[in-house]
Amino acid sequence: MALYGLATLLIGAGLLIAMLALLKTLHRRANTPYALLTVGMITYLGALLTQLLAVRVLDRALLGILPVGAVILGLVAGFSEEITRAFGYQWLARGVFRRPQALMIGAGHGLVPLLYTALIALNVGLSALAEAEPGQTLALTDVSRTLAEALNSLLPLVMHMALSWLVLQAFLRGEIGWIFAAIFVHSTVEIGANLFGPPHSWAVVIWRGLVALGSLALLRTLPPPSS
Repeated sequence: MALYGLATLLIGAGLLIAMLALLKTLHRRANTPYALLTVGMITYLGALLTQLLAVRVLDRALLGILPVGAVILGLVAGFSEEITRAFGYQWLARGVFRRPQALMIGAGHGLVPLLYTALIALNVGLSALAEAEPGQTLALTDVSRTLAEALNSLLPLVMHMALSWLVLQAFLRGEIGWIFAAIFVHSTVEIGANLFGPPHSWAVVIWRGLVALGSLALLRTLPPPSS
């Protein structure tokens, strides 16, 4: 139990370090203000509230059917998060036009669930250390599940940064189709994640990893509009 607690503490601390390193890099290299994080955090919380209300309204029995529930929850996530992201640009960040600014807002959007997972891991790790007894062995299965869940909180950061840049194109180019493209991508990703398994599944980690690679490719290949 003590080794499990230590491993969980290290995983939680690793999430926080990775998060801080990313934000610091964005801030230093592109002189992007940390204040833009709040825009992304507000859009995430707004989308989360919408999702919670939608789940309460929808038929629980219908959501319990895996393919149907996966599609419905994926669509709810895609529409709610990308529409609130667009509202964030319209009402909270009208002066944003650079890619680093969009990345910081996207990082703020993905920061809330990542921070929640990190704090939970730290709390579980400390509790496990406090309750540890001599002679207990390390539960590798539990560590594997905790690590998978941590990665499934960290990897979506890249997706949110890419989708933030994608949604911003609607305002820079005056074409609303970019928002629908972001909704389609986000919904597809979440449907796949729901189908592959729970958040502690390594199949979901592989899926999220592939999405992160695709998101990096999108960021490299989608240039700002020519003036």
